[in-house]
Amino acid sequence: MKIKAIIIDDEVKSRELIHTFCKTYLEDKIQILDLCNSVDTAIVSIEKNNPDLIFLDIDMPEKNGFDLVNHFTNINFEIVFVTGHNNHFTESIKYCALNYLMKPINPLNLKSIIEQFEVKALEKKSLNRFEVLKSNLNSDKKSIVFPNNDGFKVALVSDIISCETENGNGKCKIETTKETIVVTKSLKEMLQLLPETIFIKVSGSAIINKKMVELFNSKDFNLRMNNGRTIKVSEKFYNKTELMDAISN
Repeated sequence: MKIKAIIIDDEVKSRELIHTFCKTYLEDKIQILDLCNSVDTAIVSIEKNNPDLIFLDIDMPEKNGFDLVNHFTNINFEIVFVTGHNNHFTESIKYCALNYLMKPINPLNLKSIIEQFEVKALEKKSLNRFEVLKSNLNSDKKSIVFPNNDGFKVALVSDIISCETENGNGKCKIETTKETIVVTKSLKEMLQLLPETIFIKVSGSAIINKKMVELFNSKDFNLRMNNGRTIKVSEKFYNKTELMDAISN
């Protein structure tokens, strides 16, 4: 049975290009049900056609791709986000392990995504990823959602003390006032998710919550956090005066 899909993009050329690639390279695997030029027309089409998969442009006028995600309480279809910009939105997508295509679109990348779709059955666990995305895109962040094998864990931003890389193994250790959380994400990805008004990067391996700093020792350039943890500050990032300014602002 073919995958039922809808293409959503405000640019005619982009819609037609994805459509053409699907017909040329994936005709035996995918059936394009509709081509939509806005979020509003896409919502109507999705509710009518019940697709398995949608190709969703992020950057559209009036309403963007994430407005469509937020419209649906339950998402029972897969989403391939399409974007021409590598920005905060793209980082959030990657963090949640969702599929995306960068413009200009490469048909090989499109084929790879469809192959992944065929291998992975639609699971309830997949829906959790969109809840993670919705939470982490919230501009008024009071919590951060961390996906794990069973679903996801929620931590209040105000409870996060520090984030540190673990021996360069691609994992990040997050210290909170309640527990330690280990996630398979880089420090750069964590910095994208944390409010810049509260968190600063003090070295190539550590981010700290400014409000959780208890003491700074200028002799060894160590910060002591209020949970007793000591974190080294890199002099490449701050001198003493710059660090004082960064923490007090």
